[in-house]
Amino acid sequence: MSKAAPTVNVTLPIPFEKDGNTITEIELTKPCAGHLRGLNLKDICEMDFAAAYTLLPRISTLTERDLLDIDVENLAPLMVEIAGFFVNMKK
Repeated sequence: MSKAAPTVNVTLPIPFEKDGNTITEIELTKPCAGHLRGLNLKDICEMDFAAAYTLLPRISTLTERDLLDIDVENLAPLMVEIAGFFVNMKK
């Protein structure tokens, strides 16, 4: 039996409107290999916008259009959490 992928909720510094709702946080699902297809892990960990633009719609409710319209202040927390999925802090 497979376990559900871990998720993390990211609070946005600047809420935005989507489908008549105010979005204050985004739930990100930890990516699996399929989510990463066509992406360079180095670009993801370096918080490259093009990589995030491809990955975020695969692991959240954000669409490509949302990402083109989103305030830049909201990108950093989202990309930091994505990069955090690939860092093992347990030693």
